[in-house]
Amino acid sequence: MQRRRFLAGLTLLPAFPLAARAAKADLSIGIYPGTGKADILMGDFRTYVMPFAQALATSLGAKPRPLLFRTIKSTLASLENGRLDLYLVPPSVAVSVLDSDYSPIARVRDQATGVLVRRKGVEVNTIALTEKESWLDVMGRYTLKRNNLGDVKVLNFKTQEEVALAIERDFAQAGSLRSKLAKEMTTQSAFEVWHPLPTTPDFTLMASNRLSAAEQDRLGQAAASLSLDAIVSLQKTIHSKVTGFVIDKQADYKVIKQAIREAGY
Repeated sequence: MQRRRFLAGLTLLPAFPLAARAAKADLSIGIYPGTGKADILMGDFRTYVMPFAQALATSLGAKPRPLLFRTIKSTLASLENGRLDLYLVPPSVAVSVLDSDYSPIARVRDQATGVLVRRKGVEVNTIALTEKESWLDVMGRYTLKRNNLGDVKVLNFKTQEEVALAIERDFAQAGSLRSKLAKEMTTQSAFEVWHPLPTTPDFTLMASNRLSAAEQDRLGQAAASLSLDAIVSLQKTIHSKVTGFVIDKQADYKVIKQAIREAGY
């Protein structure tokens, strides 16, 4: 009798994870919104990100628990500890945990694009980049090296706006900017496009490998099926263009990985 009870108990074990989801476990979602949005007010962040977080959590029968990271350093530390279920992060952050503890399950539809902008008719001795290990930082360094322009002084700033201001005030003769801000800046006669940055995948949704393949698939589908209202709301928290998500488990991050290696990070 005891043996039959023991064997019957074993048949119930596979159901435990599902029971935990049914019991409304938390789904933790870490978000680093990029160098242009890191100073967002916490109340605004929670309001704007909740439709996105709720859609993901609902796909697993869980409760959303979004967390805001304000620096790349703190985001990387959390990723390395592997404590959260999901992260929505720029591609230069995502590649640090690819093929290890986290897997890409979806990315924003639009690619990451940017350029090096410079003051017209000047020799570049100093270049302004955003926060170290940000996409604009690593791709800016990569582009400098690939064009044999590495013998310049590099200044890192927290935001793109500070990079643009450094160029305008001639603290630096050039800087890396996402395409939208670069286009606005180069409409002024004093500035021009110097070198384009390589186009890569942009913000990526990473899922912990503690989650099953089926759970990862449901989360990816939930991201790809977001309502327009949820997308518009999320855009208010992310500094890159967000028009929706696509499921992409094989996105090409090789250039970003190479850029990070060459930058010495």
